[in-house]
Amino acid sequence: MVHKRIIFHIDMDSYFATVEQQANPLLRGKPIVVSGKEGSRTVIVASSKEAKRLGVKTAMLHHEARKLCPNLEFVEPDGAKYEYLTKTFLKVFKTFTGKVEVFSIDEAFLDMTGYVTDWDLAIEKASQIKVLLKQELGDWMTCSVGIANNKFLAKLASGLDKPNGLFFVHEKIKQSILDNVKLTAFCGIGRRIEKRLNCLGIKSVPELRAYQPKKLVQEFGPFYGKKLHQMASGIDYEPVIPDFQSAEIKSVGRAYTLPYNTYDKEELFTVLMHLCEKVGRELRRKKLSGKTLVYYFRYSDFTHGGFRLTLPGYIDDNLRLFEIGCAKLQNFHLEKAVRLVGVHVSNLIKDYRQQTLFNPDKKQTDLLPFLDKINDRYGELTVKPAYLLKLKRLRHKVGGFKLQD
Repeated sequence: MVHKRIIFHIDMDSYFATVEQQANPLLRGKPIVVSGKEGSRTVIVASSKEAKRLGVKTAMLHHEARKLCPNLEFVEPDGAKYEYLTKTFLKVFKTFTGKVEVFSIDEAFLDMTGYVTDWDLAIEKASQIKVLLKQELGDWMTCSVGIANNKFLAKLASGLDKPNGLFFVHEKIKQSILDNVKLTAFCGIGRRIEKRLNCLGIKSVPELRAYQPKKLVQEFGPFYGKKLHQMASGIDYEPVIPDFQSAEIKSVGRAYTLPYNTYDKEELFTVLMHLCEKVGRELRRKKLSGKTLVYYFRYSDFTHGGFRLTLPGYIDDNLRLFEIGCAKLQNFHLEKAVRLVGVHVSNLIKDYRQQTLFNPDKKQTDLLPFLDKINDRYGELTVKPAYLLKLKRLRHKVGGFKLQD
């Protein structure tokens, strides 16, 4: 007999903020946010449960958050701390099933099909996981668990009983749950998609379900149009994909928002070198090389500019990335003051170490693995180009944080 799928979605509650409260007991029970220094141009990355109750949300500007909560405390992010705890809770998950898909740094899907034989046992196992997480991560850490027969419903369920909840979507109550949530409760429907749906006269899940699939396909394309219609009925056939079967990496990039807008190319060169250092190290860590390079800027009015080029060969060398970008930027006309700098490498290939016979950078290339080992052991930029000595260490950004392998 073929068993129905049993899928868990486990979401750590207010993850970054709760980690900071776990690490510092003086912050517990207080409204805090993880972000850059107050008054900087960063937005709120994460808010604690106490701050959320007061309306403080992710991506909110500092002054907006302070207006809602005058006694709000700001904590700067610590990416290494979050990454360590994420690896810890993933180890816990993998003691229950071999099929664990990392969805983001603070959430994952677990395919429990075959590991549990019925829904009662599934709920029991989920409760065990919650207890083990507290033991491994700390008593202030909590998670919310959604259980269903597919990934879409499991993720929806984990958001219906937060924080520290456990919600099971049984087939008998599925229709009722779907009909009573907002469209934006669905993973994949943000404000822009909601606005497009509203323009079609769709303002609720029942209206989405009743809408002609052909018209959804015409508006959103064959893939997403069909997916929207399936979501309205709670249908999802996507498998849980373990990390060892994860999709091929398409690109590697880094970006940094400057503390103030500038036309000064010397300042941009310094930030550019730092970003190239980070991109080069990630390429080498993942044994990747790329040949399509994009150097981009966000201007003070939030428009974009930059340049793109495709090389005849592949590189993973941060110095070459910088030299190429620096040469182009030297003659590049900045239309407006720059507020963000980014570097992006795509068109990737795995394990490419081919070199020309008379490669002038051979010494630099041979040296890179040893520099990486030093920086891996003693910390980022322990060994760095002299050019970066004039740069104050860039803050640990958490936005868009990706768990390292």
